Amino acid sequence: MAAEVSLDRASFLWVAAAVVVSLLPVLPAFPPWLGGLLLLVATLGIGLGLRRIRLPAMLRVPLTLCVAAAAIVSSGFTVGQETGAALLAAMLASKLLETGSVRDGRSACSFALFAVMAGFLHDQGPATLLLALIACTVIVAALARLARVQLPGLPPPPGHPGKALLASARLLVISLPFAFVVFFLFPRFPEPLWGAPAPDDRSRSGLSNDMSPGDIVQMLLDDSPALRVTFEGTPPPRNAMYWRGPVLTDFDGRRWTRWEGAAFTPPADIQTRGAPLFHEVMQEPTTYQYLIGLDVPVSIPENARLSSDRTVFTPRLNQSVRRFRIGSALDHTFQPDLPATSRQHHLRLPQGFNPRTTQLMAEWKAQDARPETLIQRALALFNAEFVYSLTPPPLARDSVDDFLFATKEGYCEHFASAFAVMMRSAGIPSRVVTGYQGGFFNRVGEYWLIRNSDAHAWTEVWLEGRGWVRIDPTSAVAPERIREGITSITPPPGAFSRWSQPLWEVADALRRGWNFVIVDFNAARQRALLARLGLDPQDWRQLGAALAIGIGLALALSFALLWRGGRTRINDPLLAAWRHLVARLTRAGFEKRQNESASAFVERIAADLPDTADALHLLTRRYIAQRYAGDETGDDQRTALIHDLRRFRPRAPTPRRTP
Repeated sequence: MAAEVSLDRASFLWVAAAVVVSLLPVLPAFPPWLGGLLLLVATLGIGLGLRRIRLPAMLRVPLTLCVAAAAIVSSGFTVGQETGAALLAAMLASKLLETGSVRDGRSACSFALFAVMAGFLHDQGPATLLLALIACTVIVAALARLARVQLPGLPPPPGHPGKALLASARLLVISLPFAFVVFFLFPRFPEPLWGAPAPDDRSRSGLSNDMSPGDIVQMLLDDSPALRVTFEGTPPPRNAMYWRGPVLTDFDGRRWTRWEGAAFTPPADIQTRGAPLFHEVMQEPTTYQYLIGLDVPVSIPENARLSSDRTVFTPRLNQSVRRFRIGSALDHTFQPDLPATSRQHHLRLPQGFNPRTTQLMAEWKAQDARPETLIQRALALFNAEFVYSLTPPPLARDSVDDFLFATKEGYCEHFASAFAVMMRSAGIPSRVVTGYQGGFFNRVGEYWLIRNSDAHAWTEVWLEGRGWVRIDPTSAVAPERIREGITSITPPPGAFSRWSQPLWEVADALRRGWNFVIVDFNAARQRALLARLGLDPQDWRQLGAALAIGIGLALALSFALLWRGGRTRINDPLLAAWRHLVARLTRAGFEKRQNESASAFVERIAADLPDTADALHLLTRRYIAQRYAGDETGDDQRTALIHDLRRFRPRAPTPRRTP
């Protein structure tokens, strides 16, 4: 077995740089403390590697195991993409603790490529792609450096790091034609091949199948995008934009949950007045099956379904950006006739919970049992005595009683839950609807952006002759929350935020365009593209031929670029200086033949250059000695020769005048 080749200082720095930059695309998926820990371990490995200090196994192994354990803890001890990505990043950062040979360096660079790919499991945006391209450029440069260390016969590496990175970037550019063909023509599957995200990843899931006090506040503090919506007609006012998500009907005294039977029950009747308002929604990845549209959906995308409460859902999880068209009725009567079983379901309350609320509603009902009056009394109570706050005190076992008679402080889910329980206690069917409210209009892209911080909960009550009617009790307490969104109750932005707002709108519009062109290029859009190209998406022979031809053309173009780049690029400054001299002689009328040596060329043209023949002969002998005879005269004389070659100018003899 051949002995391992040790890494010199410069090569180790290249490997270390490749490891660090490859962590950048995947670090945003981790908690900040884990990202800091991984960078700290990588820094320790770099410091030890530069000093040629190798940790003994009795220290290195426990340290590596501790970092791996931290990665598992950060993912909540679950088995999935996040845990795998965290373990990969932990192993990669720890690899620098034992990197001392070319073999170690190659292993580290190989693991680094996997870390780059793991970053796309969390986000497929342009920022992740940019970080990945930077990482790949450094990794290729590091691998090229390692090849030259192990094979001394190769040309020496570029002295300046910028030149090495530029050469690496050129190789990546040459591969773009092949990547382009494979991206657009390689058959796509309807769903990703990798597994589903973590089941409770609320940073990506948004709305869920249940709601209890304190749940939605996690979303209210998250400004990441949830939806981007473009209307095909005149959009409703901002305060009328309610984006319907899961409808929660079952209450156990504290938590509202969705009735699973709703997915298997035909959608409730709806009587619409006027044409539906169609809009295109670009929805961010979620861990649930819901498609969010304007309240109330009547026309849904292909392969989607409507539940009995008109929640739109798909058979599979929405693991990537999804774009769809949906139509909603703004003027309607929703389920004018409520079946007896459904009425009982929407009046059900757990026994032994919230007795004070039940007593209060009995007193109000004895005074005036009309549903409209009870609704107005409840809203007036909220308006007079309650405060909207994102940091309310915790609630006791009888959560609604505690909220109505003790804390009197909360946000949308507190008001929606309490109002629904009050209505059920009064004999009025009710349920809680979760979704989003409002939105921000991006003037650059001319679309509405709905963030996770726009998450909202409201109530629907069923009234005789009117069907299900939306009642938003939060508007009775904080009407500005409904008009402007969550930002209306948070501190106003500073001068810098107002100045940067246009830049932010441009950035988000670019992200939307990226999602449209790249991320949302799914199997259906690929079939449409193939059909426009005159190909039958169902004919595998046509697809195979198109793919083979495309790959062949892409490889031919890549090899042409590679050949042209290798032919025109000269890494040896001495050779470049000689070719510049030959080019000047060619422009003076003395062209060098294809198979002519340097000395033969100069001998042939010397007679026509009597004034500079001696200087040209001397330059040629010096050049041949330096380049071919192995003349080791030092860098100073080599630099002087390059300088003289570049300064040489041929002087043709002055023609005699005829008398």
